[in-house]
Formats: sequence, structure tokens, C-alpha cells
Amino acid sequence: MGTAALDRPLDRLGDAFSEFGDSFVHQVPHLLAALVAIVLTVLVARSVRRGTERVLSRADAPRHVRVVVATLAFYVAGAIGLVVALSLGGVDLAVLIGSLGLATVALGFALQDIVSNFTAGIVLLLEHPFTEGDHIAIEEAEGDVEDIRVRATRLRAPDGQLVIVPNKLLFTQVLTNSTATVTRRVEVRLEIPYGQDAAKARELVLAAAAEADGVSDDPAPRLLLQELGQDARRLRLVFWVDARGHEPQAVRSRLLEDAEQRLERAGISLAPAEP
Repeated sequence: MGTAALDRPLDRLGDAFSEFGDSFVHQVPHLLAALVAIVLTVLVARSVRRGTERVLSRADAPRHVRVVVATLAFYVAGAIGLVVALSLGGVDLAVLIGSLGLATVALGFALQDIVSNFTAGIVLLLEHPFTEGDHIAIEEAEGDVEDIRVRATRLRAPDGQLVIVPNKLLFTQVLTNSTATVTRRVEVRLEIPYGQDAAKARELVLAAAAEADGVSDDPAPRLLLQELGQDARRLRLVFWVDARGHEPQAVRSRLLEDAEQRLERAGISLAPAEP
């Protein structure tokens, strides 16, 4: 009696394993077809991305447009291939979509930073507020743009370090693009002590600015009287630098050295300007 009672559960367990084995054998062709479809999807999606980039490159499309369109084409091809693979694997897509409803919400919260960076990257590539080679700055980072990707942008900091900035920061914060315009304005404060030849000093400083390499002549440099101090006249030299081929601070340094030499030869000294 006890042996018969023990045999019944074992028989049921054996039947269950037998049914599972039969079902698995029946599903093997579908699983293999789904696996092949996934592999082909990856290969086709990559080919679609490369082909899209080549076509847009021949059409002389801007790089940011090529990146956006090729990336979207890659994901669209991947999504279509995934649907095909699931169908071949015997998955009921209607049931799957319904089951993933709540899971999608939870996954959205978990991946909100990734999704935000991805969306911000697409918008940045479409709006094109900066491009490779531009010098940009936000509150947390500054540097020359080396590569613009969908999730993050690579910057080369002034000290040479590589900085990877999430695109969400570049999209939501105040961003300064120092090279977006052809010329950049530079200001220098000077003080001429009373008793010095102010007119001659102005002439020499403006001459040094006008002849400095990289200083634009349209608009021309200006030397403005900012304030009459207790011991000296406080002036403000304003000039514009062609940022396409000259570094503004280097131009400023060379201009001041030249102006200092001209003033010394004329016997004119400058007082240190207040910060």
C-alpha cells in the first residue's frame, strides 16, 4: 500500500518531465529560428546604420544630421528584427505587450537618466548649438568638443584631461560657446598716472592694438576713459580677436607686451590697474 502511494507521485513527476521534454523538442526549431533572427537583426541593423551614414555623407549632409538619422535607423531596424524574432520564437506579442505595461513604467523610472541623456543628445544633434572643435563651458565642465555622441559629449579640458559630459547637463544648463562667433571681444584695463602724457599714451596703445596680429579692424580697437581716479586715469581698451585662427588670450598677452615696450621707449609708465 505504501509502495503504491509512493509510486503515484513519481509517475506524475515522470509524466511532467516527459511532457516538458516533448514540448521543448517541439519548440527547438522555433527557438533556433528566433536565435538566427536575432543574429541577423544585429548584422542588418549595423549595416543599415553604416549604409545610412554613407548615403548621407555622399549627399554632403552635416555630421550631426548623419549621426541622428543613422542612430534612429539602427534602432528602428533593431526593433523590427526583435519583433520578428519573438514571433518566430512562438511569443504571443499581444500578451507580451500587455504584460510589459507595468514593467515598462518601472523600467522607465529605473532608466530615466539614460533616456533623458539619449533624448537630450538627439535634440542637441538636431539643434546643433555646438560642433566638434568648439570651446564650450557649463557650470561643471569646460573644454574643446572632441566628439558628440547620443548619450554623452567628450570634451578636452584646458589642462588636457578628457571630460565626458552627459548630454542632459548640456541641454538643461546655461551653455557658453566661445567659438560660435567669428570674433571675440577682449577688454584690458589700464591706468595712466597724472603727470604722464595721456594723449601720447593713448596713441601708442591704440597703435599697438591696431598692429597686433589677430586683432580685427572691424570694429576697430577703442580706448575709453572709464574713470578719473584719485591718482590716475582709468582706461578700458576694447578690441576684437578673430577666433578662427588666434587664441584671444595669447593675442592679449602679445599686445600688452608690445604696448609696454612702446610706452617705455616714450618714457611713459603705467600704474597697475585695480582688479
